[in-house]
Amino acid sequence: MNAQNPPPPQGNPKPQPQPQPQQKAEPDKPQGAESGGAPEPEKSDLIGGSAADPLGEEALPGAAAAASRIYRSTVSQHGTGTLISSGSVGTMNFFGRQTTERLLAGPLPADELRRLRRVFQEPADYDDYREQLSGGRLLVLYGQPGTGRAYTALSLLDDLTRGQVSRLDPRTDLDDLDDQQIDDGHGYALEPSATGLPDETGLDRLCELLRTKEAFAVLLATPEPGDVLSRGGRYYRAHTPAAQTSVLEGHLAVELEDQAPELYERARATALDPDVLEARGLDELRPAEAALFATLLAQHTRDELTHDGLLDKCREFAENQAAEWFAGGVRSETPERLRDAAYRIAVAVLEGASLSSVAEAAEVLAWELAVTVDPEATPGRPLFSDGVDARLVSARAVAELGTEEVVGSEEVPVRTVRFGGEALAPAVLGHLWQHRHNARGPVLRWLAGLSEDTRPQVWVRAAVAAGQLCRLDLSHTVHELVQPMAQAEQARRRLFAATVLDVALRSPEVGTAVRALVTSWARHGDEQRRWTAGAVLGRGRATDTVRESLDLLGGIGVWDEGRLRADASVQVAHFAGAHPEAQTLRRIRAWLSDERRPQQDLGLQSTVYLAAVPVTDLWNQHEDLEGYGDWPLMLALAAVRPALAPELAGLLWTALQTPRSYEAAVETLTDWLRGSADQPWAGALERFLPFLVHSHDDRNRLLGLIKELTEDPDQPLNEQQVRRLWGAVQGASTR
Repeated sequence: MNAQNPPPPQGNPKPQPQPQPQQKAEPDKPQGAESGGAPEPEKSDLIGGSAADPLGEEALPGAAAAASRIYRSTVSQHGTGTLISSGSVGTMNFFGRQTTERLLAGPLPADELRRLRRVFQEPADYDDYREQLSGGRLLVLYGQPGTGRAYTALSLLDDLTRGQVSRLDPRTDLDDLDDQQIDDGHGYALEPSATGLPDETGLDRLCELLRTKEAFAVLLATPEPGDVLSRGGRYYRAHTPAAQTSVLEGHLAVELEDQAPELYERARATALDPDVLEARGLDELRPAEAALFATLLAQHTRDELTHDGLLDKCREFAENQAAEWFAGGVRSETPERLRDAAYRIAVAVLEGASLSSVAEAAEVLAWELAVTVDPEATPGRPLFSDGVDARLVSARAVAELGTEEVVGSEEVPVRTVRFGGEALAPAVLGHLWQHRHNARGPVLRWLAGLSEDTRPQVWVRAAVAAGQLCRLDLSHTVHELVQPMAQAEQARRRLFAATVLDVALRSPEVGTAVRALVTSWARHGDEQRRWTAGAVLGRGRATDTVRESLDLLGGIGVWDEGRLRADASVQVAHFAGAHPEAQTLRRIRAWLSDERRPQQDLGLQSTVYLAAVPVTDLWNQHEDLEGYGDWPLMLALAAVRPALAPELAGLLWTALQTPRSYEAAVETLTDWLRGSADQPWAGALERFLPFLVHSHDDRNRLLGLIKELTEDPDQPLNEQQVRRLWGAVQGASTR
């Protein structure tokens, strides 16, 4: 028959499955099983094809698929290098960053004044600051600590007073200041502590006092989120930090001024070394950090600090920032400070999520923290006194334009948020878990609450963060969070627990203990814990060998007469995507050939899901499958492992020949044929179909299915598609 232009077969045959001598048509049956002419099995015995989504009952379709994609992107974004290890958090500076010099009260010493003049780099708005201070006598610079506000203030005063610069005690009450405390022609810098800044009237009084004495003052302030009054005040100016590069180069020039010029160039090159940048873990250094970085580079260039020592010191930048953020003190547990802490923790946990998701999660955590500090409190939320932009600045976070999956794989544009450096998120989580024990309770309750969020971009990221916390204290985190989740009735909570454990498996410190836990649940757990263990095993990292994982998945699938058969089979398919090896397919064939009915059904169900699951849904794709997108997993495996194509087709052929899996297998095959038009895997399907033809009946079944889809009044196959598929099947040889 002409394969290029074959006529369709007569009628629309739906041949019954027929056994062939080359392969077993149906898995072996135990003694007394039904014969080929026996009635169809009960509906409960049928192999299903539509239960591959463990979150199928979620409000949005494709929830599990979206979750797996977010998981891969989140873990890939962080990478194993930035995940917390128990040795990554050392001694912390609980009283602020080491990069910030403490500004003492009194006249500025001459040597410090000389150094200031040599290293200070003017920020972009410096001339405007000087003009306002010169004409108005008083300037309030507001900005975040560590951004160079203090040295900008001192430099401005030095310019206008020719070195007559003093610093006031932070405890100074400006409302009580009189002319006896101000010297003629002097400049004063002050960052009030507990007393705060005076109101507008108080600033007017101070300005007049300074004018009388022909003196100047620069006050420093840290803006509260949503503080709009200071932005419009007559005395206030936002402080813009000097560029990181100019500050670094200025300090390097001073540090190495007595050295050969090539040492300066070597230090600049070291600053751009990829290993140094990765260890530093911050996108941009604040001026105080840049000054310290210059000192470290100079020490390294002069052979006073080894390369490894330099990397260790660079890692302290993010750790010190986290320590400063959560340092104790009189005001550290006020509602305002707790809200700051909550936002930074929320960014650390949900980094990469939408700005609105992070903001809402932060408010929930702020409530948890507040009621932990004061159980009798009934904390509320500020409405107009809290601003997103100020929150981002105070958390060293940036908002970017990104996308978010809403329904299935459909994406919409959103503003996403992340820290300005990969090292900050693990530093925040590590500091909390290592040094702030009382914060664990509210944070764990908050993480448990995030598991209830139906949006994968929230609960998956929360699970990944919890997995990192497991690496710091496995026993506590598993007992307080993972174990209750693993025993939950809701599938999403169990999937949350599985994700936590899968992330923890990457840690050499606790990986062995997590493997033992998963193995114990798989062998001896109740239904929920076996389900959770299966979800971990499916990602391909829970055991040392492929055989051990398949043994455990097989045990879960046949436990209690196959109660978890469908759930285990989905994980077998995911495991095959993580380990595309012949050993996985041989195990499925062994289940099909087993005389026991539960094992047979597990093999049939695994085959159907192996054909139905798309590559993009895999939680842990093998690197060879990257770029295969929405390809059906079975076709993708045949493409990356051509030698396995006959074995893969043999599994699907067996499912097509077995009455209780026939409908599910045909449904999956129909989805392939209908969905292949204009897909990159259309050619792979045409090459795969001949492997399903072992007899004339096999050919007629496939041709009949193609003809039926061609005549579908709602979704007919296009003519070119029919011609190619028909030719592929018609040209297949029978053996």
